[in-house]
Amino acid sequence: MIHYKVKNYLKTNIPKPSIDYEWTSEDSKKLLYFLKENFPKISISDEENELKIKQAFSEHFESVGEAQLKITEKNITLKIKEYIPIQESKHIDSIIDMLEDNDHLVEYDYRGKEDLILIPEALSQGVIALTNNITDEIVNKKELINFAIREAFGLISSDIIAIRNNQILIKLFDESTIREVAEDEKNTIANRFNGINEKDLKSFHDDIFSKTENKDFFYFVAEDFVNMFFIDKKINNVTYEKYVFSFIQSITTELLVETFDHNYEFFKGFSGYIFRLHFKEVFGYIADLVLLEISTSNRYMMDFLKYYSLDIVVQNGIKYKVPEIEAKNGLKWNVASMISIVKIYTKMDMSIKEIKIQKAELSKAISKFNAGGISPVEYNSTINKAINKLTVDINHGMKRLNIHADMIDSAKDESTKKVLKDDFILMKKDIQAQKDEKDRLTSKLINKNDLAQYTSLKTEMDALVRQERREEVILAQNKEAYMSIKNSLIKALTSKKIPLEEVNIK
Repeated sequence: MIHYKVKNYLKTNIPKPSIDYEWTSEDSKKLLYFLKENFPKISISDEENELKIKQAFSEHFESVGEAQLKITEKNITLKIKEYIPIQESKHIDSIIDMLEDNDHLVEYDYRGKEDLILIPEALSQGVIALTNNITDEIVNKKELINFAIREAFGLISSDIIAIRNNQILIKLFDESTIREVAEDEKNTIANRFNGINEKDLKSFHDDIFSKTENKDFFYFVAEDFVNMFFIDKKINNVTYEKYVFSFIQSITTELLVETFDHNYEFFKGFSGYIFRLHFKEVFGYIADLVLLEISTSNRYMMDFLKYYSLDIVVQNGIKYKVPEIEAKNGLKWNVASMISIVKIYTKMDMSIKEIKIQKAELSKAISKFNAGGISPVEYNSTINKAINKLTVDINHGMKRLNIHADMIDSAKDESTKKVLKDDFILMKKDIQAQKDEKDRLTSKLINKNDLAQYTSLKTEMDALVRQERREEVILAQNKEAYMSIKNSLIKALTSKKIPLEEVNIK
């Protein structure tokens, strides 16, 4: 999540990446504050978190240059290094040669479709590794791969290359099939799909989009929309009603181009297609994010929602009926009636999510103390049982040894004495072996310091589990009311005011 949060932060605060962008100490302070507010429990200099932050910067500035970051807990520095032109890269031929030499691995007419080509995982990973290992030039590596693939396969500019799920898929698409949308079709599906045949859009959705790592795609569309138009630009209700769908489609197009390839015309049409399919999902996320804002008493957001309690508004001399935040049972919600429920629900929801993150981190820390697949307490208990058994056996053996010594002393026959002495030596060897085994097992016991650390972590984990259970009960108690608010808000956010004359006619 830190990767996407930082990426959205950069989109909001550095909307236009530039090779000349100067990252200041003030920029560093603001981002560090943002990270502390959103991720209070993590260390940004931790290797995994550092990589995710660098990835966000790399993707944000990818279109203009290579983002070089240095990250500490107290400072973040950034330099943007300009790319060399793709055509000037000395590594193009190597990538093309790898693709051509392994052409027998390429699956043409993939899944029986003439417009689909698969470069399988082994070859795809070879190409990606070869590109990632380039250190002697600063080049846009994603674009370098795309350029080499286009050269190797003789692709045209409209063909789409998707590097996802450790594979590379090529979708052949002829831009000449896009028909011009007539003026009288401006408010139709044809315009929404940018004149692209729905069959082609469905094919891309089924063959590539639905098979890639996009489970959070629509959440980030919603988050981009809320951050950009509510948090940053603070649009009014009139602007929202007029442009909300085109705003969301525009954001979706941008994310698709960023995720897949630079065929803007195709993805403009495809964004309309998937927005229609995932309409409720997108607005479900928007509703959650809006309610999260009012839970923090965001004054702008509260004023924005008060619009839906106005019933009638007058604009340009015309009376309009305003959409209401109304549940299926007729209950009408307003900001005042929503806020207490939303505050409790979102507080518990966020707390539970944070607990799950903490539990995952604790589980990772606890697992380091495990031995032989079991906890150190169980491990020591198992070993101590074996040690205790050996102690009993040794004590019993020593008693037998003493009795045997007395028997040797009292034996009168030399031959009998010799036999007893031989047995005595064997018994001593057995006892010594048991002592050695006891010492070996004792040395394997986990020390008290590690046990204390483990016990402390386990106690912390148990406390989190109890807290999670308590908060899940509170969440469940408020869920029905929250979902009523959310579903009612979705309906309002996807509706528009209606001229009063139309309301009367109906």
